[in-house]
Amino acid sequence: MLNLSTQTVFASLTLLLGLAPGTPVPGQPEGESATAADRAIVTIGDETLTRAQVDNMLRLLPPRQRSLFSQPSGKEAFADYIVRSKLFSREAGKRGWDARPEVEQTLQRFQANLEKNQVRGLPIENDEDRKLVLQLFKESLLRGVAEKELKGEMAVSAEEIEGTYRKNADSYDMVRGRRLVIRSEASNNFFGDNRPKDQTLSDEEARAKAEKLRRDIQEGADFEEMAARHSEDPLTSGVGGDTGVVRRGLPNKTLVTPPEVELLFSLEVGDLSPIARTPMGFALLKLEEKRKISLAEAQPEIEGRIRNEKLEARYRQMKLEHHIVIDPSFFDAPAEEFVPFKEEE
Repeated sequence: MLNLSTQTVFASLTLLLGLAPGTPVPGQPEGESATAADRAIVTIGDETLTRAQVDNMLRLLPPRQRSLFSQPSGKEAFADYIVRSKLFSREAGKRGWDARPEVEQTLQRFQANLEKNQVRGLPIENDEDRKLVLQLFKESLLRGVAEKELKGEMAVSAEEIEGTYRKNADSYDMVRGRRLVIRSEASNNFFGDNRPKDQTLSDEEARAKAEKLRRDIQEGADFEEMAARHSEDPLTSGVGGDTGVVRRGLPNKTLVTPPEVELLFSLEVGDLSPIARTPMGFALLKLEEKRKISLAEAQPEIEGRIRNEKLEARYRQMKLEHHIVIDPSFFDAPAEEFVPFKEEE
C-alpha cells in the first residue's frame, strides 16, 4: 500500500505551482508588454508555460522556496521540476495508476481541505486558484506514484550489485565510536540557546576539563559512563556518547564532522583520540568498531542506488521522446533542448 498522506504530497506541491495562460501577474511592472508576459518559457511537447505563469508560480511559493527558486541556478532546478512532474504524471495516467483507490482518496481529502480553506501556506484568493492548486497537487502526487512504481519495475542483477560494491569499495568502510564534548565559550553560537557567558567555560577551561576526563578514562574510568555524566553533546550524551555508524562522505545523525570522521578512522579499536576542537566544543573520541560493510549488508542500499540511477536514465529518455525547450532568457542559462526521439529504422 502506498503511503500517500496529504501532508507528504502537499510538501512536494509547494515546489510546483502555476497559473493559466493570460492570468495577470500581481506586481508586474506597469507597461510590460503582453508579448513578454506571453512568451513561452518552458515547452513540453504541445504544452507551454509562459513568462506570466512562471512569475505567478514563483509568487505563490512560500518565502523560503521563492528565494531559492528566484536565483538563476534555482530557476533552472525549478524548470526541471516542472518538466519532471509533467512527464511522470502523464506516465502515471497512461498506466492507470491515477485510478487507484488510494490515489483517488488522497485527492478527495485534499480537495475537501481546499474547499474548507484548511490548506495553509499558499495565498489562494479565489476558486480559480483552488482549481489550479488541485490540478497541480494531482500532478505532484502522480509524479511520486510513477517514480516509485517505475523504480520497482527496474530489475537489478546480482552482477550489477557486486560490480557497484567493488567499484565503490572504499565507501563501505565504516567506524562506530563514542564522543564526549565539553562546551566552551567559542561554541555557544552552535547551540543557539543564549547561555550566559558566566555559565560557560572559556576555551582554556573547557580544554583542560576535556584533558582531565581523558586522563581519567586512560586510568580506568568507563567512557560510556563519563560521557553520560559530563558530555554536553545533545546528540550522544544520552546514549553514552555513541556516534552510531559513520562513513566517509555520507551524512550521519550525530553530526560527526569530516575531521572527526578522519580522526576516528585513524584510530585502532579501543584507542582514545587527542582532544579536538569541534563546532560543539572540545571533543574526545573513542573508537569502538572499524570494518568494511559486507556485500550482504550493503545490498539494499546498492539496489536503491542502482534503481535511482536507472530512473534518472528513464527520465532522460522521456525528455528525448518529447520536445522539451527551456528559454534561457528567463533562467539565465544556456538553452536546453531535447529533440523528439526517433527509433532506428
